[in-house]
Amino acid sequence: MPTPSIRFGAVGNIQNNIPTLPSALSNFPLNNGQITPVRVLSIILDNTHPKFKDYGEWNSIGTIFYESVDYPMSALGDTPPASPYGAPAIPISPNIKHYPLINEITYVIFLPSNNLTEDVNSVVAYYFPPINIWNSQYHNATPVASTISPAQNQDYTQTELGSYRRVTDTSTEIILGKTFDENLNIHPLLPYEGDIIHEGRFGNSIRLGSTVGNSIIPNEWSNGATYENGDPITIIRNGQANYTSNPWVPETEKINDDESSIYLTSNQQLPLFPASVNSFSFSKSTPPTTVGQYEGNQIILNSGRLVFNAKSDSILLLSNQSIQLSCNETLGVDAKQISLTADKVYLGSSEGTNIQSVVLGENLNFVLGNIAIFLQTLSIAFKTSTDSNGAPIVALQSIASDAETLSNDLSNIVNNKNLLSKTVKTV
Repeated sequence: MPTPSIRFGAVGNIQNNIPTLPSALSNFPLNNGQITPVRVLSIILDNTHPKFKDYGEWNSIGTIFYESVDYPMSALGDTPPASPYGAPAIPISPNIKHYPLINEITYVIFLPSNNLTEDVNSVVAYYFPPINIWNSQYHNATPVASTISPAQNQDYTQTELGSYRRVTDTSTEIILGKTFDENLNIHPLLPYEGDIIHEGRFGNSIRLGSTVGNSIIPNEWSNGATYENGDPITIIRNGQANYTSNPWVPETEKINDDESSIYLTSNQQLPLFPASVNSFSFSKSTPPTTVGQYEGNQIILNSGRLVFNAKSDSILLLSNQSIQLSCNETLGVDAKQISLTADKVYLGSSEGTNIQSVVLGENLNFVLGNIAIFLQTLSIAFKTSTDSNGAPIVALQSIASDAETLSNDLSNIVNNKNLLSKTVKTV
C-alpha cells in the first residue's frame, strides 16, 4: 500500500476493483490510502432516494455521491445539476454520524471494503466529516464557482487570507438538500480558553467549559462570590435565544432565553428566573436557597415544560434537606393511596391563621359515641327528676329534650361515620 498522501490535483489511476466512474472522476486520485477532497452531490438518508435499493437499501444510509473539486461535473457537462450522481462513498466512522450537506466539501480515502476476506485488494471509498471552509457550525457548502449567481457573489467578502461568507440579505441560493434551508439566525457559540464545544446545525450544543471570571467578554455562569477560574461546568442546550447581533457573531448561552437547557455546575451561581416564587409552606422553617443565589454543585433543567415519566417503575425525589413544590396555579396529586409520615403535618396556609392539630378519626368517633350514650342517660333522668319533696325539677326537665336531641345527633354522626374520611388516614 502506498504511503497515504493528500492530493488536490486530478492525478493517479483507477484501481481495477473500483467501479467505472463518470468522466469527471476518471482521473481521480483513487489509489489505496490516498486522501482526496470532493464535493458532495447527493446523500442517501432514507428510502426515497433513487439509489436506495442500488446501494443496499437501509445499509446504504449515509452514502454520499461526490464529484471532483478540481473537475466538477457541472463544469464539464457530464451530469445535469438536477440529477447529481457521481462516485459513492460511505461514512468512515461507525458510531459518530456526521452527514454532510449537498455542496459541502469532504475528504475521501480508499481503504479495505467488506469484501476483504475474498479479495485482500478490495477497497471502497470512505468519507470524513465536512471541511470547515467557512468556520460555520451551520453549513460549509461551497458550490461550483461557475454556478454562483451575481446575487450569491455579494455573500462572499475577500480578505488577505481568502474569502469569508456573510449573508447580509434575507436569502441564500445555495442548494443544501431537499429539506435543509439556511437559517440566518443560528449563531455559533463563543469559546473560552480550554472549552470543548460540540455544536449542531440548529442551535443545539454541548459545552464542556469552566468558570472564566476574568474574561473580557462575560458570561452568565462566571459570577458569584466564591467562584474560581477553572471550576467545571457542562451546558447542554437545545434551541438558542433570539440574539440581536449579526448571525456570524458568536454568543453565549442564556439560561432564561434558550428554549431548553441542562446545566451541570460545580461552584457557579446562575441567574435563573424561577417560574414560581411562592414559598408560604416554609413560613415556619427556613426555605431552600433561591435558585439565583445558590452557589455550588447542582443540576438545573430549564424548559417550557418538564415531563418525568417512569414507565415501568418509580420516580424518587430524595433530599438531605428540603423538597419544595411550588406553582402559580394548581398542585394536583392523584393516586390510589397517599401516605404522609412526619413528626408534624400542617395542612393549609399558616400565614395569618391559627394552626390546629389533626385528630384521630376513629378515636374521636369512639369518644363521641360514649358522649351520645351519656347524654341519652341524662335525658331520661332529667325527664323524671324530682326534688326531696317529690316535686318535679322544672329546670332539669326543660333541658331533657335538648339532651336527647343532641344525643341523637351524635349517634347519627357516629353510626354513619360522617366525620371520617374514606381516603385520608393518619396515625
